[in-house]
Amino acid sequence: MKAAGRRLRKAGWAALVAGGLAALAGCSGDVVGEIGRNVQVRDRVMGAIAADSALAVEMTHRMLGNPVQHRRVVETVLSDDRAAQYILARIGRNSDAVDYVLQSAAADSAGRAHLMTLLRGMQIAMQKKK
Repeated sequence: MKAAGRRLRKAGWAALVAGGLAALAGCSGDVVGEIGRNVQVRDRVMGAIAADSALAVEMTHRMLGNPVQHRRVVETVLSDDRAAQYILARIGRNSDAVDYVLQSAAADSAGRAHLMTLLRGMQIAMQKKK
């Protein structure tokens, strides 16, 4: 009797899983369209990604892996004052990143002139402190 009940439960689980997979397969082609059309679905999907750090990291890597999305992610982050300040603070604590920024800034004559002006101003400020 127990074996028959166990078989029935296994069959029920198998049917449930098969039905779930069939439902997913049937609507999986339209998920992108549904996210684009349905604000509630889009909000739930984005909320799920934002709430799960592993999913958020995976999504960020995917977006950064696409050159067009890469630019959009960087521009979006830099357009947010708090995010931009955080990034600049992180760069300021990383000497390799500071070197990279200075190399980028000195890549043309206008950037080099600006850097020299800043460095002279820092030298003057340091001398005044002595």
